[in-house]
Amino acid sequence: MSNSGSLKEKAIPSTSTTMQLSSNQVDRMKKSIPKFNISFPYAAQPDIIRANQKDVYYQQILGEQMTNTFRMFFGTRLQHQYQKEVNVISDLFYFCLTALLGTQTLGEEYCDIMQISEPTKQFPSASKRATLIFWHVIFPYLFTRGISELRKRTKPSWKKSLQRTQQIHNTKYDRLRDSIYRLLPKLQILLKNNVHSVHLAIFYFYGAYYFISKRATGIRYIFTRQLGPHEQRIGYEILGFLLVVQFIIQAYRFQKSLIKGTDDSLFNEVEEEEESDLMVTSTEGLTPQEIAARKCILCLSPRKNTTATPCGHLFCWTCIVDCCNNKPECPLCRQYVNISHLLPIYNY
Repeated sequence: MSNSGSLKEKAIPSTSTTMQLSSNQVDRMKKSIPKFNISFPYAAQPDIIRANQKDVYYQQILGEQMTNTFRMFFGTRLQHQYQKEVNVISDLFYFCLTALLGTQTLGEEYCDIMQISEPTKQFPSASKRATLIFWHVIFPYLFTRGISELRKRTKPSWKKSLQRTQQIHNTKYDRLRDSIYRLLPKLQILLKNNVHSVHLAIFYFYGAYYFISKRATGIRYIFTRQLGPHEQRIGYEILGFLLVVQFIIQAYRFQKSLIKGTDDSLFNEVEEEEESDLMVTSTEGLTPQEIAARKCILCLSPRKNTTATPCGHLFCWTCIVDCCNNKPECPLCRQYVNISHLLPIYNY
């Protein structure tokens, strides 16, 4: 009996040995399972651009639906006043329902591409996707809104400008205010034309980041399948070369204008556009009835770039154009209005 008991003890392994065996088996299984590695090729420039065009198309459809809904609940006046905010909210809805939730956008799905994080070669985390949406949608709106508000606050009125021309010495605050007012449009044109053109040229050469927001977050595109020999994409290097040539010509013209002692033509054009956009009907020294008569009935603000319809009613240029794009008729008398028949009125 003692010998049989000892045989049974040898036949039955202890719990420690079973734990060791199970851990060893798990380690072998982990080594045998291959690690997840994204070996798909990077997306080419034509597919990235085509995906962006599809996304823009669907964003416009969603934006039109949200604009119609906002107009139905709040009216046309508030819709014209907050149109930029409505567009930002619609873009946020589009990207939050697709990219933020971890799915492809409609354009990415159409072109069989997906986003990956360049440093890790993995799908971007939720925080990185949220950062991408902020830089892509919210930051441009905050930047343009902040620039316009700062330019309005630093714009000198005609009385102060007349007093400054009559005075020899100006305060430091006035000089700083004037310099900020003059530098803001130059900063806008620098970022809009030069920085964006350089970034776009780099994309055409290397095909990595189509938007500055994706370059800032390190997110680029790959195909969701392997490409055959007949499916190799053609790059857009020739477009990048043309952008570089255009940038060199602009730099040469700018240097030539500095040598002649004249201002840059690009900056002058921006200042002229800013001044034309800020042409507001003056209301100083008028009675309340006259001030009310000089307001646009669509935005309830002093008219900017006063425009007359064929029936004789006056509106802001942007207000009446947006209104006629939605419905080609006068908001007051309901007479048919063709946009080509609108008449801008100057010095009024």
